[in-house]
Amino acid sequence: MAFKKKAAVPAGYTDGEYAVGTVCFTIVDKERKKVIDEGTEDRKIAVRMYYPADREAVSDKLYAPMFTEAKKAAVTKAFHVTNIGDESNFAEFYEDVPVAQGKKFPVIMFSMAYGAYVEANTFLLCALASRGYIIASVGHAHEAIENDYDDGSTDLMDKRITKAMYTSMTGAVLAQGRMLKKKFSYREALEQFDIFQKKYTPYLIGRVGEWAQDIEKALEAVKERYADSIDPEWGVGAAGHSLGGCTAYYLCRYNDKFSCGINIDGALFGEYPEKTMEKPFCQISCTDNINFETRPFLNTSADTYQVIFEDMKHIGFTDAKFFVPFKFVTGKLPPEELFRHLVYCHVTFFDKYLKGADIGFDPLPSDKVTYRTVTRKA
Repeated sequence: MAFKKKAAVPAGYTDGEYAVGTVCFTIVDKERKKVIDEGTEDRKIAVRMYYPADREAVSDKLYAPMFTEAKKAAVTKAFHVTNIGDESNFAEFYEDVPVAQGKKFPVIMFSMAYGAYVEANTFLLCALASRGYIIASVGHAHEAIENDYDDGSTDLMDKRITKAMYTSMTGAVLAQGRMLKKKFSYREALEQFDIFQKKYTPYLIGRVGEWAQDIEKALEAVKERYADSIDPEWGVGAAGHSLGGCTAYYLCRYNDKFSCGINIDGALFGEYPEKTMEKPFCQISCTDNINFETRPFLNTSADTYQVIFEDMKHIGFTDAKFFVPFKFVTGKLPPEELFRHLVYCHVTFFDKYLKGADIGFDPLPSDKVTYRTVTRKA
């Protein structure tokens, strides 16, 4: 069943100090080959940048399109959308404009969800850029709905992934349903999740490190391209949705270049030898997935936060919340309410840990969103 894409957008999502610039580029990692596909070509990494731009520099410009024709076709098919037309194929960003002059900005590396696309959280990333952050959203070859590259080539989600992802899809779904209905301590939930991932999703365990290498390679390019505009004082932030959020946690735990991170509803797949987490971290979850996302609250010596959304579904943490009308897919929480909290969590957290702002991570009033400080000392 197909449905029409609504042009609805969150109100005022670029109402910060800056306008938002965007540019796309490709990194070719000659040290690695494609892991999926034939495994013979150098690995390509698609990047879309979101960054602060002076409002005077964009006063006579039009918003840039969000999707290429190839991506428009892929997203249309994936979401059963019938009309991503020119009137809705844009965001409040401007193509190839200079980074705002006279200031330096912190960097955040963002990773998409598995089977998503680099623009899937464009509203959120524009909101961050408008408030003074340089953000790189990174695509992973053959693991996105579609990726566009500088040489004109594209790739699509590899159909073999569906078969490789689970040892038994039926078994995984049933086991997941049983686990998510139970109440566990953080430790008990983690133990049960480790059993689950090793039995049903060993393929995903191996993807986390590969995605982390994509992010690390992209960070090198971002630092080179934007050297004059980057503020290195507080390090680099990591964030992402789903497996991208899991990758953010992995990077914060094992890469010294990353100083803090946010995971948006990502199950914590992967192997994690005992090592104390020493970076501030925020775990955002919907109530469905809490038991898959307790790892950040164990063996940490840093500020750690948990934000739990009721009436939400996993995919609703992306821009799909604004154009997929089926609440059983995106959750019953109104899109504007979801977005208000999501932006608040990111801006407050990163202002505190990437800009050194002397602020608390105080909860916004809500009947549907719970904020907790849950640091557990190692």
